[in-house]
Order: sequence, then structure tokens, then C-alpha cells
Amino acid sequence: MDKEPHAMISIHSDYAKSIVRGVKTVELRRRFMALPNGSRLWIYSTLPVGALVATAVVAGIDCDKPENLWNRYQSEAAVSKQAFFDYFLGCKRGAAIRLTDVEEICPVPLSRIRSIRGVNHIPQVATRLSSLEARRFEEIGCGL
Repeated sequence: MDKEPHAMISIHSDYAKSIVRGVKTVELRRRFMALPNGSRLWIYSTLPVGALVATAVVAGIDCDKPENLWNRYQSEAAVSKQAFFDYFLGCKRGAAIRLTDVEEICPVPLSRIRSIRGVNHIPQVATRLSSLEARRFEEIGCGL
């Protein structure tokens, strides 16, 4: 666990649920940080859930024009064509984060995330986590 990079990503609760169910295997972003394949993403489900609910492994990050991303990932993104292009409106390049090895965890509530990270907010895009933070989330989240 300590050798792999970790990051926390904030995902709308409906989409987080689809990821956990295995329906959505690609997360779309207008911008995203560079992470190597094999990085572990800690998935924060936005309100009304407001908790870390799962982890996933980054299989790859594909950055390209939205049209090309749609052509490649429309079946894995679990979003309508209209919603996809509305989201990427005005964006010249976007990112498709391919997810594998999704593991649901016991929810780690926002209050615990705040106490571990020492911050009051969850980043809207993503943030890197230290190995210590990831280990503490793992301990709280029923272990992986």
C-alpha cells in the first residue's frame, strides 16, 4: 500500500453509486492531475452521502478532445450524450479516467476525513493523499 500513489476524488453521489455497482468504469473530468497507472483513487461521494465510499485503481488517464472521448468511452461513462457534451461545453480537452478494481468500503464520513486531513473542504477535482492518510482511511473504512 505504501508504494502506490493515492488521491481522493470527489464524485457526484449518483455517479459514485454507478461506479460501485460497476456500471460506470470511466470517470470524466474537464481537468485532472497526472497520476500513474496503478494509483489508488479514494472515491468521495458528494452530499447527500458525504463520505468516502470506495476505492478504485487508475488503469489509465486518456486526455483528448471531448468528441474523441465520447467516441471511445460513451458506453463506459454511464452518462447521456447530451449530459456529456453539456459538461464539456467550451472545453478543448478533457480527461477520461479508466477505473478498475473498485472496492466498496464502509463509509468514512466527512467529519473523519476532515480530522485526518486537517482541512475543512473536499477538493472539487482531486487531491493527492499521503500514505499515512490513505492508511488511516483504510483502517476506518473496514480495511481493504
